[in-house]
Amino acid sequence: MAEKPRFYDARITRIVDLSETVRHFVLDYAPEADTNFAAGQFLMVHLEKEGKPHKKSYSIASSPSLPKKIELCIKKVEGGYVSTWFFGLKEGDVIHTSLPYGVFTVKEPWQDDLVFVGTGTGVAPLRGMIQNLYEKGCQKNIWLIFGNRYETDILYLDEWRALEKKHGNFHFIPTVSRSATWTGEKAYVQDVVKKTFAGRTEGLDFYGCGLVPMCQQLKAALLEMGLPKERIHFEQFT
Repeated sequence: MAEKPRFYDARITRIVDLSETVRHFVLDYAPEADTNFAAGQFLMVHLEKEGKPHKKSYSIASSPSLPKKIELCIKKVEGGYVSTWFFGLKEGDVIHTSLPYGVFTVKEPWQDDLVFVGTGTGVAPLRGMIQNLYEKGCQKNIWLIFGNRYETDILYLDEWRALEKKHGNFHFIPTVSRSATWTGEKAYVQDVVKKTFAGRTEGLDFYGCGLVPMCQQLKAALLEMGLPKERIHFEQFT
């Protein structure tokens, strides 16, 4: 049975520009708030639109280990009511939220190596999952294949590079589709997956997050590679 969501106000204590269109928001909750969630889940933001209640879901971009804090990674969408509203907020503002929701979580115990595949802000729940795996002492090989249009769009790049240096079992593969100067991978994420794991279908668990078309193409590629359905997990954005 799904956990009943809990409703709390949160104060925005930090806003960081990650790119021209994406911002990182840190939400602080009161000491008595029960902010427990599983890495990969999402929360709901509640506001008004034309005088009526309105809500929007956002994946939680942080690990559950943060005390009474939750981080969000939000892209300003052209014509997007809630994202535009978020980009008008400032540090110190209070918003109304409810949590937790969703079943996109890492399956335990970890029996296989873990492959995370994301595009754009689809990396948000993957960030929380990967942080949490290392906090729990995961020794499995962990890959993050992260697709963007340009290298300036690669969110949390310094974090991924630092994680690579700290953990020999973390493999970061950024891929950029539209840059003229990028010297790394330039293919779509599903093609990078096919190339990286060619001939290997055993001992891998895949977690993908991004827009619906990417998730569908990735799923098709994995099934074509012979990966069992139960090893393919997705969270799709529209």
